[in-house]
Amino acid sequence: MENKDLFYYDQLIPKEHFCNFEKEKKIIQRAIENNECIKLYGPRNFGKTSLARNIIAKDWESINPVKRVILYADFYSVTSLEDLSQEFTQSFNLAITSKQSILEKSFDWLKVLTKVRPVWVPSLTSDSGEFSITTENAERIVDFRIILENIHELQKNSKFEFLIILDEFQEIHQVKRAEALLRGALQSFSIRIPIIILGSKQHLLISIFENPKAPFYSWGRTVEFHPIAYEIYHQYIEERFLHVKKTHSLQVSEYLQNKLHRIPESINRLCDYLAKNESEHEITKEIIDRNIEEFVDQSRSIYEQLYSTFNTTERRIVEVISQKEFTTELLGKKFIAEVGNISKTTLSNHISQLLNRSILSQGITDESKKSYWVTDPLFSYFLKRFKR
Repeated sequence: MENKDLFYYDQLIPKEHFCNFEKEKKIIQRAIENNECIKLYGPRNFGKTSLARNIIAKDWESINPVKRVILYADFYSVTSLEDLSQEFTQSFNLAITSKQSILEKSFDWLKVLTKVRPVWVPSLTSDSGEFSITTENAERIVDFRIILENIHELQKNSKFEFLIILDEFQEIHQVKRAEALLRGALQSFSIRIPIIILGSKQHLLISIFENPKAPFYSWGRTVEFHPIAYEIYHQYIEERFLHVKKTHSLQVSEYLQNKLHRIPESINRLCDYLAKNESEHEITKEIIDRNIEEFVDQSRSIYEQLYSTFNTTERRIVEVISQKEFTTELLGKKFIAEVGNISKTTLSNHISQLLNRSILSQGITDESKKSYWVTDPLFSYFLKRFKR
């Protein structure tokens, strides 16, 4: 194992490097084999996409790689119904293009498609080609309801088996009519097609799935990601540290994990930095603190740029929360006094915007209270170090 392959971040994690969530994996695998619908909740950078798309979906597809098709759509940048249709169109085109063996043998299955025009462009330089669909008027973006209708017909006619993965699903909550139209399209299926929905913003997910008046109320089965057990992550880190002749105790590992809010992406990022830059064999709490400081110092311009996008009130909000690490008293008199002379309504509006932008995250404590924190623990450290 090379040094650069010790810890993975900023990319989908390979199966052999994915840490834990075995219980959740088995639940989701059983569900999709039974053509059920799953909601996968968890904070950002917890590995949801890697598990669903890079591990579970690939294992599912490998059972019948000719007919099984993965349609992955990411709603993170969706702000309109047209964006939603564009994402579905691109995802459908990529999913079908990946089935080169069927496309090369026969085009009979194209007869199943309705309300679209299929296009197949062979490659001039290789054996591969590119499949795409347009509207009947040759427009490149096809209404997402028509795409879902065709997915249903293709599976109903036994041409393909689909697994649909919809990432950052909560973003459609801010698009007028998107929830109702998408729910209506899925509800029209006469056969069961497995769907995995991934979400990271709890305040929006609650509005989508737990509001009795919402189109997706009580839809699907919920699987939640919780922090990986300290012992398991300690072992995972140790196995990789050994390749560069480093080690750390369980106590130190707990300290490291807590410093980074137990977020796998952030932990892997710092551990990679330690593996490549730290000369000491025994990693201690003091070494962790020093390396976090060094890492943030080296990345300061990135965090300064992010900080510059905030207005004065937003800056004060994230500064105060970063000092507290976690807080449940976001709209209390003490917190308002610390932020400044603003009304509770104004503060609530700013907090909603920061949550929507993933600058802040929201969770529920064991005492059933809402808890808030700065999403990126390294950005939180930057705020504590340079902006207090």
